[in-house]
Amino acid sequence: MPSIHFDPPLVWFLLGIGFLVLEACAPGLFLLFFGLGAWGAALVALAGLDFTAQVLTFMAASLGSLGLLRKKLKRLLAARAGRKEEIEDPVVAAQYLGREVVVVFEAAPGRPALVELNGANWQARSEGETLCLGDRVRVVTRENLTLVVTKTPPPTA
Repeated sequence: MPSIHFDPPLVWFLLGIGFLVLEACAPGLFLLFFGLGAWGAALVALAGLDFTAQVLTFMAASLGSLGLLRKKLKRLLAARAGRKEEIEDPVVAAQYLGREVVVVFEAAPGRPALVELNGANWQARSEGETLCLGDRVRVVTRENLTLVVTKTPPPTA
């Protein structure tokens, strides 16, 4: 029975190309960095190091490049496209913008309020309004992991 022999550097290189092709098909500038990590692992394999070293290199290079380069690369691509700042994905924004939510933990000095949205608690802040437990608020925008909200008027009876 013939045996199949895989050349590790070639496998890692092809895996890197696969990640780049998937990056071209999927938005988010995420898979590119795993392609870079696979190419780093290919170099380690060419150097003759064992599979454990290859996998550790893949993980370190992927996560390191993701953490160090993603935000800068997104800004650079946004600037080249003529935008001053990156535009949020409209599909993601539709999940929270304009949604009415309830304050589940009120703000205190040094601690933001919490609201529940889609079954998860999010930090929330309001410009000039105090957020109290049970207040109904509408999501205006998002700043990183904090929702900016405004109070909604109570329902009329």
